[in-house]
Amino acid sequence: MDSSASGLIEEAFEEIGNAIGDRIDHKWWSKILYPIFVIIVISIPVIYYFW
Repeated sequence: MDSSASGLIEEAFEEIGNAIGDRIDHKWWSKILYPIFVIIVISIPVIYYFW
């Protein structure tokens, strides 16, 4: 187990991603909306930084 802060954050994001994936994996709309949602969430801090 990695005890550094970045390792703990990485594990938390991985667990959240797995939980979300398990819930919406079998739904048809998840193949379209999930990547769009991820891009939007990641782009918000980038847009805020360069605004």
